[in-house]
Amino acid sequence: MRISYLALSEARCTVQVSGCNFRCRGCFSNERHQGGVEVSPARIAEHIPTGREVMLAGGEPTMNRQELLSLLHELEGRKVIISTNGYCLDRELLENLADVTVHIDLKALDPDLHRWYTGKDNSRVLEAVRMLHDQGFDFEVNTVYIPEVIDAGEIERIAAFLSDIGDIRYKVIRYVPVCGFSRRPGKEEIFAAVSAAGKHLDTVSSSIKNRSHPEHRHVLRLDR
Repeated sequence: MRISYLALSEARCTVQVSGCNFRCRGCFSNERHQGGVEVSPARIAEHIPTGREVMLAGGEPTMNRQELLSLLHELEGRKVIISTNGYCLDRELLENLADVTVHIDLKALDPDLHRWYTGKDNSRVLEAVRMLHDQGFDFEVNTVYIPEVIDAGEIERIAAFLSDIGDIRYKVIRYVPVCGFSRRPGKEEIFAAVSAAGKHLDTVSSSIKNRSHPEHRHVLRLDR
């Protein structure tokens, strides 16, 4: 598996996978490019204590499903969260992820906006959300609030879409600007988006009040 780094903390370990099938215009992760180094799943797992929570992020950790499944096998005994754009999730893969928590990043509901922003159609992502719900997965949907691009109106429309499926957990992520694309939204904008989404869903949070990544962590740069 090609990874950039492994971040360790008391609360959570994060495996940062390199490479992504999306080309998001405002991406704040260097891991979308095919960087990093090849590290065996067994070597990754040996650095992560049994019982520790592990997040597989990227990049896109579902691009190579065989490597992903090998790593999940090595991580037996740990709680695993997969952070994914959802494009590669299908019934066959989900059958092998029964005990995994999924954080699926829905960039936009509007198909033209999603295609403009990511370079990909969003129909497979929307279907993945439905499958996760129908198969009883522990999952949440995330959307990055990007001012003048993915705003409170689009976030409310996403929440309305999700509510038609079920009472799905939804989280609004505060955008981190990169290369001059948009700006960092203010806290009041995030709270307004959470309030708009809350008209449709019971469980809506934000990255301001509920961080996904620990503040204090030790980063290992693994070589071959």
